[in-house]
Amino acid sequence: MVGQRRKHPLPAGVVPAAPRGDAEDAGSHVRARAPEAPQPDSPSAGFKTFETPAERARVLVDELISAGPEAVAPIVRSLLPLGNFALEEIANGFPGPLWRPSLATDSRLPRPEEISASAAALATFGSEAVPYLARLMGHASADARYYAAVTCNAFSDAQLIGPLAQLSLDEDRECRRIALHLLNQYQHEPMYRNAIAEIRRYASDVEQPVTLRRRAISALTQLRDDASARLFVNLLADPDRGIATASRVGLRVLTAHDFGFSRDPWLRWLSERGHEIRIQWLIEGLGDARANIRLLASRELWRLTRFLQPLSETAKREEFVTAQRNYQRWWAKNHPNE
Repeated sequence: MVGQRRKHPLPAGVVPAAPRGDAEDAGSHVRARAPEAPQPDSPSAGFKTFETPAERARVLVDELISAGPEAVAPIVRSLLPLGNFALEEIANGFPGPLWRPSLATDSRLPRPEEISASAAALATFGSEAVPYLARLMGHASADARYYAAVTCNAFSDAQLIGPLAQLSLDEDRECRRIALHLLNQYQHEPMYRNAIAEIRRYASDVEQPVTLRRRAISALTQLRDDASARLFVNLLADPDRGIATASRVGLRVLTAHDFGFSRDPWLRWLSERGHEIRIQWLIEGLGDARANIRLLASRELWRLTRFLQPLSETAKREEFVTAQRNYQRWWAKNHPNE
């Protein structure tokens, strides 16, 4: 309307002033006092003010561990900027409610996002999570140790070698199995040699509990540490029969030979053949007079070379001899200077 001022909406927090007399427009004034706090049933009552990053991380992790697989991603995105505050909270409750409790197999370990919300979150943090996984593998709970090790399969970080080596001696069989499975992936890392040396120390130290020493011998055997052959020969004379037996089993697996519990024939064999590569020991084992040694040699060679399929338990000795000749030709062709 001509001659009338155009009205504009006022900013939030500003209310129109009460009209004074016949003034055209006295303008507006800011509210003198803040609005009252929302009541519990008010729509805005759900908003929280976080005083510290640690408090915010705690609340978000509480939401995380109760979330289903489809709801994890947005919560983790909120946790990522909180770094160590978030990681500390996740680690404190690890592994949290499991989505699909199951034991891993040698052929396939479950991915973190198949384990729990906590495992999925740790994997999302990447290398930042490595120190926390290392710590969790020393947790008092076998479940926490086990699922921390399984989660490590999503990482490739040499800093995990030491904790995995310690876990390979764990009192829990499944923890040991997963740790040894993962350690195999680090055999070409310099830190791996240090870890193996530490396991050898446990095996040879008579001051250590016998059960721990046996686990160490078993770990070295399962890792196929051929450099432990001489240690195993020395341990054949250990006063504990279990240590001696585990060492003999280790020698049999490593060399595809078996000279019993007597150290002398083993020492003679090592003096003649100890400088050779383990594959050469196994090729020689294919010609052994004992069927169990031939089978072991065939399976171990397949595991190392993928050259010839392992022979069956019903295979005749002549078939092993033929396989031996084929391996000898293969070795001479591919390693002419050895």
